[in-house]
Amino acid sequence: MTALKPGKSEQTAERIAITGLGVLCALGDTVELVFSRMLEGQSGIGPVTRFSTDALQCSIAGEVSFGAASDSEDLCAQYAIAAARQALASSGLSITPWLNESNETASGDYSLQANRFGLALGTCNGGILSLEKQWTISQLDESRTAKYPFYQQGDDTAIALGLQGPVVTINTACAASGNAIGYACDMLRWGYADAMLAGGSDPLSHSVYAGFNVLRALNPQPSSPFGSQFGLNLGEGAAFVVLEPLNKAILRGAKIYGEICGYGLSNDAYHETAPHPEGLGVRKAVEMALKQAGVPHQKIEYINTHGTGTLANDQAEIAGLRSVFGSGMSVPLSSSKAYFGHNLGAAASVELVTSLYAIDQGFVPATLHFDDFRAGCEGIELIAGEMKSGRPAYMLSNNSAFGGHNVSIVVRTGPEVCGTLEDATLPASSCHSNRPIPRVAIVGLGAVGGWGICTGGILQALDGLNEQGLSSPFSLKEFDKDRYERRMNRLCQFSIGSALAACQDAGWKEEEFPLGNMGYIYGTSRGSTSSISKFLGSVFEKGPELASSIYFPHTVINSISGKTAEKLGLQGFSSSLSTGGNEGLAAALYGAGMIRSGVHPFCLIGAGDEHSELSDQIDAAKQLDESRYSKAEGSVCLVLADMDEARLRGMTCYAELRGFGTAFGSMLPDRLEQSPFASAVLASLAQAELPASEIDLVLLNSVGRPDELELELMCIRRLFGKDGPPVVCLNENGGYGESVSSLLHLGAAAEIVSVSAADNKWTRWPEFAGRALTNIVTVSSSVNGNNMAAIVSRAANEPA
Repeated sequence: MTALKPGKSEQTAERIAITGLGVLCALGDTVELVFSRMLEGQSGIGPVTRFSTDALQCSIAGEVSFGAASDSEDLCAQYAIAAARQALASSGLSITPWLNESNETASGDYSLQANRFGLALGTCNGGILSLEKQWTISQLDESRTAKYPFYQQGDDTAIALGLQGPVVTINTACAASGNAIGYACDMLRWGYADAMLAGGSDPLSHSVYAGFNVLRALNPQPSSPFGSQFGLNLGEGAAFVVLEPLNKAILRGAKIYGEICGYGLSNDAYHETAPHPEGLGVRKAVEMALKQAGVPHQKIEYINTHGTGTLANDQAEIAGLRSVFGSGMSVPLSSSKAYFGHNLGAAASVELVTSLYAIDQGFVPATLHFDDFRAGCEGIELIAGEMKSGRPAYMLSNNSAFGGHNVSIVVRTGPEVCGTLEDATLPASSCHSNRPIPRVAIVGLGAVGGWGICTGGILQALDGLNEQGLSSPFSLKEFDKDRYERRMNRLCQFSIGSALAACQDAGWKEEEFPLGNMGYIYGTSRGSTSSISKFLGSVFEKGPELASSIYFPHTVINSISGKTAEKLGLQGFSSSLSTGGNEGLAAALYGAGMIRSGVHPFCLIGAGDEHSELSDQIDAAKQLDESRYSKAEGSVCLVLADMDEARLRGMTCYAELRGFGTAFGSMLPDRLEQSPFASAVLASLAQAELPASEIDLVLLNSVGRPDELELELMCIRRLFGKDGPPVVCLNENGGYGESVSSLLHLGAAAEIVSVSAADNKWTRWPEFAGRALTNIVTVSSSVNGNNMAAIVSRAANEPA
């Protein structure tokens, strides 16, 4: 598949087919069983049996019947593995181990190389059950704590299925699995994979249940979204889809459940838990999805809504939909949550998978238990009580989340979806034209670290650091008291500070805020572990009935990006992700692709880490305390831009982002040149259309555990030759931050190529001091073997 390459005319974009479905929820563990029970009007909501609810206001939820095979992964990953395996079997695809050729297997299944098959998993709470099992936040068991990180859920699923293409965990709370499906489509359209598994997983959690209880968001009776009784029922489960190019699906005779035509992301930039009352974020996400799909709103014949059942959410969603479809909106819609509960990070995927299978059988889901419309929801075309016969040509799937994140997906579901091979080569929408693909520039740098805060000048800040200076002294209250809030965690402060510095460096003035339609993508492996500790401590030490309502919203780690979006007014394309070490490069890849696809001309990307006692214990569980580098905290943000748009505005371009590569898997000591680490570097060079001989410097973000750096250096030497470019790891000076360090290296690369030889006075690094560099590759690996590389080049003087 051809990747999007900057500066060239856009090829016809790949059209994406859904060829596999898998689900695990309160109604069953296969799509067939779940559908049959939905058709009968059954609900999976019943008494909670996992933990005591005696002191809580509610005692019901949608529980899964699941026999855990082992305790080797958190239940979140186990649910994901079960649903993903279903989807893979359903698709008829199989996976060939690394380095083998794709071929047709004896069983007739089509096989893909593992390095061309990726995974995007969405989760709201990650491996929180692995902490709950210990019922303490001190002196944690390392083997259990190692299963907690959010990224671990996606990584464990990829390992179990043998996937070695792009692997990411999306953490945008209740919008996460919808975001994951959109991200997976982009990986296919942008040429990083030939097939993707995408979905989400979240098990029922005692502490999360306690958090919703203290917010008084639960309904003690089976809920009915849009009805007269307020409140939601929690559920649990997982669901996945297999995505592949439509033409390839037709060619191999695959069963096609639908075509993903487009998706949209947004942020309310309003409040950490409450939706924008006018549904502003919902409207923006729906409009973006429809635009990308090239589908007018009049063609949407069914909407599967987020519909949680809470007063604020249902009213806001309907207000947002009416602003798109008109005040007299007549599109049939329903909420599936009354069937199996609110599955949090898995909500979007469970609802989409069950809707697609129902539509394939000639029905659309209903809203159970409905009695009468609540205020603000009157007059909608609600499918209530029992499923309705129908095969809508196009459907819309909506979900929203704490942190203000929203996702909307447009799916073609009509009978004609299984078209001919000739149909599949036609453009899916009017926005896929032959316009030149924008070149992406880095136009702003901002960083918070042991030095405090800097606007540009990352290397100068690093040069002044010492071993005692890796904890950040930065205070948002002192820097910008109007954006500070009481009890704001330090990671929020770091991230807001670095974002403001990057925007200032790019030339935006305070009076130009809010920045409205600018994209914002943030990477964090853990979120605010100090806030998470305070919430879990309130549950474990005081009891679930006394859970902290103040800190509960921060157990979802997209709260960092959500609060930053709120403080800067960032309402455009918005996501938050985890990889366990490459968050900064992953955010850059996503943001650059978004700009090249024409979604926005500007995107702010960020990443960050904070120190805490819980973070130290996670470090020990992941052997990060064995790293040769000191622990660092802080945040880095970069402003990415369409290079032509930046020059029209008179912005200074530090550098151009030329190419990316990504691959999942551990280093192969006996085949270093063929390892996933090497594959990521080679793929970035291929996308940038650069030979290895033109690379002037390698900036290596190494985790630094025993033997890791040595193997990485050996691999780089084999790729570039003994006379290849020098290799520098800035963690020697700046320490290692799991999320922030990869973006710090990328920002430093942009800074290095932006200066002349005479101005390159960073004598602390003799490997590149006094030289004018043109091309730098930044490469990073994660604790579990997630590898990414990016090519940064001197920005050409002439317009693209």
